[in-house]
Amino acid sequence: MNYTSIDWGLILDILKSISIIIASGVAIYGINSWRRETKWRRKYELAEDTLSLFYEVQDAIETIRSPISYSGEGKSRKQLDNEKPEDSDVLDMAYTVIERFEKNNGPFYKLRALKYRFITIFGVESEKPFNDIVKLTNKILSASNLLGNRYWIDQGRKKLSEKQSDHHLKKIQEFEDFIWDSYEEDDKVRTQLKTIINEIEKTCESVLKRK
Repeated sequence: MNYTSIDWGLILDILKSISIIIASGVAIYGINSWRRETKWRRKYELAEDTLSLFYEVQDAIETIRSPISYSGEGKSRKQLDNEKPEDSDVLDMAYTVIERFEKNNGPFYKLRALKYRFITIFGVESEKPFNDIVKLTNKILSASNLLGNRYWIDQGRKKLSEKQSDHHLKKIQEFEDFIWDSYEEDDKVRTQLKTIINEIEKTCESVLKRK
């Protein structure tokens, strides 16, 4: 009988090659897994930071819109040249909203700084809540400015027709609804805030709930 001689050296070389291939595959899989985990972790942290800032902005807006005023609020306003004393209290009262914003504006600017990182990771469709919170904040500040410099100042001082007077009072109510919290469920700003928060929560929780 003829026996084929076994080339053990060749077999060992083949086994070494196989082991190297397996080790390389494991290493590549490990690296890719680490990259996926790192990418997910960064995404998770961004979602967590962003959602926390939206909550901070929500709290700041509630502080800014508080109908309770304190002595000295609004006094940081720079008075106008030849400002009438009877106008000062009205202008100061309107400026209270702007003054409160300036004292609580940190979360607003932090959120704005995160916006482009967020939409880079989560897509351009995630931009809406950021834009909506800016629009809402601007409406509050604009309403305060209009009340102080036009509607409250003119109230009872300008001779208006019945139609003009009705329009004037309607605008006052509309703007006051923006700057003062009614603490009611149907409060205009609270309702809009709730919608914005719900929207950003849906985007962020798709990542946060995976942990």
